[in-house]
Amino acid sequence: MKKNITIDDVAKYAGVSRQTVSRAINNMNGISKTTRTKVLAAIKELGYRPSRLARGMAGNQSLTIGLVIGNILNPAHSEVIRGLESVAQTIEYNVFLRTTNYVRDAEIETIKALIAENVDGIVLSSTHLDVETLAEFADEKLPIVVVHRNLHAPHLTSITTDIERATQTLIEYLIGSGHRQIGLLTRPGNLEDIFHVKGYKKGFQTLGLAFNSDWILQASNTNLEAAYRATQRMVAKNKDLSAIVAYNDMMAIAAMHACHDLGLNIPDDISIIGYDDIPIAAHITPALTTLRIPSFEIGRLAMNQMVEMIKAPDMSFPPTLCDIELILRASTKSRLAIPTPA
Repeated sequence: MKKNITIDDVAKYAGVSRQTVSRAINNMNGISKTTRTKVLAAIKELGYRPSRLARGMAGNQSLTIGLVIGNILNPAHSEVIRGLESVAQTIEYNVFLRTTNYVRDAEIETIKALIAENVDGIVLSSTHLDVETLAEFADEKLPIVVVHRNLHAPHLTSITTDIERATQTLIEYLIGSGHRQIGLLTRPGNLEDIFHVKGYKKGFQTLGLAFNSDWILQASNTNLEAAYRATQRMVAKNKDLSAIVAYNDMMAIAAMHACHDLGLNIPDDISIIGYDDIPIAAHITPALTTLRIPSFEIGRLAMNQMVEMIKAPDMSFPPTLCDIELILRASTKSRLAIPTPA
């Protein structure tokens, strides 16, 4: 029977103490780079696999991360989860997933519950809590990484995108393509605080054009039927709309359904644009034009950032900004006249 390799075997093979092996395994200070390299080589050669419990006890950690999201209905959220778990699995971290349905009090109670579970840190996706509230929870024992918002405080940072700027660029692109009456289907909340709305307004203002407040309509971003009904109300009230920008791809698909049922052809009568670039966006008919948000990469970066914050609790980590890419597909069409060949 093959002998189980122990930490003492590794120490003997590398010619160091078992405490030095423990420091190398847990990436702790107190040993030289040369010694760390020698210990890690011995671990690899012997095939030693430190137990998860031993690693946690050595570092005074639970080796567990809390992940809090609004819901798992949107495939973009699932991509964040996949990205985060792709890193967590390689370093043998467990992930506690909790959903809150975007309810503020539920988010607070969920954070408290995860603290009681002694998690090593929390990743929050789509939170609506203000930075002051989050900072009350974040400390050297509980780093917090927020996804999709630009926040920074001691022991708190974020992985985000510039939705406001991306939306402004999108509106400028649509106007440059001949669209003048552009609807915006967005989520509930104070319009002045929603980045999509800020970027939408700036797009018109930058080009010196006016927009109608009737072109902006709010609907639940988790209820497709609500997005469907809101689109029909928007189009019925503004029959000259030539494009609709939706808060996410799921709402954009609901908007496409609503326009189809109204007898409108996409994109000849009206263009539809979403956000996220979820997998199905390229496979519906017509394929959906969308602003691609790198959700998987955001999840991966969030977990890597969490690990760094756990290792260095005294360091400050600025927000990380990810790029957004406009993916043009068949659901949009230029309104500019095409010159007739002579």
